[in-house]
Amino acid sequence: MLILTRKIGESILVGDNIRLVVLEIRGRQIRLGIEAPADIVVLREEIAQRLADENRRAASFNYAEVQQAVNALTIEVAHHPALRSPRLKSPTVTIESQALGRVTVSADQIFTFESGLPGFPDNHRFALINDHLQPPFYCLQSIDNPSLAFVVTDPAALVPDYRPKNGAGILQELHARGPEDLQALVTLTIPPGRPREITANMMSPLLINPQQRLGKQVVIEKPHYSHQHPILSVRPACQPQPGAYSEASPDPR
Repeated sequence: MLILTRKIGESILVGDNIRLVVLEIRGRQIRLGIEAPADIVVLREEIAQRLADENRRAASFNYAEVQQAVNALTIEVAHHPALRSPRLKSPTVTIESQALGRVTVSADQIFTFESGLPGFPDNHRFALINDHLQPPFYCLQSIDNPSLAFVVTDPAALVPDYRPKNGAGILQELHARGPEDLQALVTLTIPPGRPREITANMMSPLLINPQQRLGKQVVIEKPHYSHQHPILSVRPACQPQPGAYSEASPDPR
């Protein structure tokens, strides 16, 4: 471990393009400013660990319990992922999915997450499968790892005014001309044996570009969005919830 001493206003360079500046020292707290390229995600360690842990929990589900949870929901929503129809004679891939059994998907259903997902950095290709659950629920199956899959949904089905703000760096990385090119999805966590305790990770949506077949999981570090948003609650899931905000930054620095 390299140990350096810095004063207020002094900085540290990490590589050629990351700069850390000491902005303020107040008691036992230090405020740091971080300058980094837009494609480098900068998170507090506890946030990054929470996101990775939640992804691991979301990837551990029983398909029968998923169906129980989905059947208990009464969601009416007109928002669905803008999936491209498979091209005629499009190449297909067959996966021996641990969660779904043998599935065959078109190349047009496969999205590339160049950065992987927190907790699963080596998995880059995922198929968005829309014929195993009723919309707005879908399966996101890893092509690289048959044992890895998620249940996802359109967050607008849960919080109607949920509209994460997309920074220029995200748009560029996903080859999007504007926010209208992107579709948001959120992962669902179904605790084993407790399907009615299903939650949605509203804090870390998956942004996908259906036309370019690219995706990225981002972070909305706002107190109004939780990584364990309860779905089956006293308040009907299709109703707006107080305190939901549409302005948020997906790439906290």
